[in-house]
Amino acid sequence: MDEADKNPDPARPELYVASEDATPALASLGLDAAVLVNSVRTGVESAQGITPFHPVTARGFTQWSETVAYLRHELVEQGWKRGDPQNSPRVLSPDGAMAIMVIGGNADTGISLTVNPRTARRRGPATRAAVQCNDQQVLDINVPAAWTRQQPLTWVLLYHWSKDEPVVRAELSLPVRVTDDDDIAQWSSRILLPPQDLTGLDLPQRPASPQDDVDFRIVELS
Repeated sequence: MDEADKNPDPARPELYVASEDATPALASLGLDAAVLVNSVRTGVESAQGITPFHPVTARGFTQWSETVAYLRHELVEQGWKRGDPQNSPRVLSPDGAMAIMVIGGNADTGISLTVNPRTARRRGPATRAAVQCNDQQVLDINVPAAWTRQQPLTWVLLYHWSKDEPVVRAELSLPVRVTDDDDIAQWSSRILLPPQDLTGLDLPQRPASPQDDVDFRIVELS
């Protein structure tokens, strides 16, 4: 990485980092690569106890929720804060400038910097609002300084694993555009994480389905 990549400005990030350079890139954002990697691996391991008697969405939901829980627990220990805007679970940096949410990605997740991944399923209003905020701040389009200080840039810990190989792949990426189909396909920055070998785990015949992580619609009752 060049000097600019080693010391990115979190307010205007333009990082494209291969997995072998992930550790210093994440450290510049105040993150430990091992925490992100272990979060994703813990999610997969936690879903091993799901049986065919569980609902079909149980495995994927367990994987997602346990990934969220591990990530938030570890980062809160380091001074980060839990947040749940519109009931969408996030973890916020000590200075409030950065947030992380966890989302399942498609098969292009964590493989190459030349191929953009997409989220595995359509996103809801909580994600759309966060991504629109990112887009305005990264492009610096008529955003008042007081407003930007109150709105963190929301990064996504995107993960994917397939029954075709015993590996889970992930990346920490900054989304800036939600498509008309309500998924994320455009990213300002991407930091690929080292793939995690799952050999030895008692994995199911089918991976977590695209319908597993959650986004919330809030409806005001009259």
